[in-house]
Amino acid sequence: MSAPWTTTLAAVAEQLNGQRIEWMLLGSAATALRGAAIVPGDIDIALREAGDVARAATVLPTPVVPSHVESDEPPDWISTAAEPTLHFGHGDERWTFGRWFIDGVKVELAYIDAPAVAALMLEARSPLVWQEREMLKCQGHAIPTVPIEVQLATMVARQQDSRIEATIAAVDTTRLNLPLLRRALSDEQSEVPDMTVPESLQRLLANPATAAE
Repeated sequence: MSAPWTTTLAAVAEQLNGQRIEWMLLGSAATALRGAAIVPGDIDIALREAGDVARAATVLPTPVVPSHVESDEPPDWISTAAEPTLHFGHGDERWTFGRWFIDGVKVELAYIDAPAVAALMLEARSPLVWQEREMLKCQGHAIPTVPIEVQLATMVARQQDSRIEATIAAVDTTRLNLPLLRRALSDEQSEVPDMTVPESLQRLLANPATAAE
């Protein structure tokens, strides 16, 4: 029996792929899709263009908010037909954002404009990562997914040790792209100088049999 989040992911993929919207699965759902023993709290998706968030809103279920509802943004804001996107951020990082609840699963789509990190290999904010997307499958639908090496670097920066171990246990470590992993770790460290790479990853990086360079 499929987990609810996989059914929702497949439904979202069908719509985005059908509209030829360029997208990439991120976060815990991307890790779980690879078989890691974690349960995603939501589905996080990056979009290639800012306008694609509004395009997605034309095919994803967007409820209509009654006109008598106050206009102040509620903590649990969701995309609606009247207001499909939010725009927020600061000078160095601007977000175009949408949020849906589809069959009880939270789905968040975002385009992040962050010129300051354009040359870094970061999971959500850098255009470089789009060149390394992996194509996975969910219920027969193509799922463009952030590379696992970049995800591991994100986990290190966030000190998500248990998720790192669950990921290493789930993936074929002999197929890791070690140069990409080193690059992603180095780029994360430029933002988080005091981050510590756990021993499990250090062993993979030091083992010449882990993956071909």
